Amino acid sequence: MKSTVSILLAFLLLFSTVGMAKTTHWCMGHEMESAIGFGEKHLDCGMEFPNEDSTTSSEDPSSCCENKTQHLQVDDDFQVSQIEFQLSPSFILPLLQAFVFEVDFLTINEVDFPSEHSPPVPKRDFQLLYQSFLI
Repeated sequence: MKSTVSILLAFLLLFSTVGMAKTTHWCMGHEMESAIGFGEKHLDCGMEFPNEDSTTSSEDPSSCCENKTQHLQVDDDFQVSQIEFQLSPSFILPLLQAFVFEVDFLTINEVDFPSEHSPPVPKRDFQLLYQSFLI
């Protein structure tokens, strides 16, 4: 679960710093097609441009179709804060003993208590035992 969240956050950070581009194709003042990608794209509405020798059309094809691109990017740059980490010698020695040499410091030998000197059994408080209180 933690690794999945970490990977998703890493991809979110990557995509927020890379930037995106939205390209929109306008034909005669109407939006015909849009595309989102990492760079500028060439979009076309499929309209045929007139030949150079044809004089039937009075409109210039470059004035009727237009591609507009908007670049979307975060202005802030991500900077990793650097942490200085120094190990002191008083920490390194126990670390090596515990993890490298696998010395077990917590072994406790079994202690036998003499049974003739055991403590007395405590008296039972019946009010607490049965939870009956006088009000």
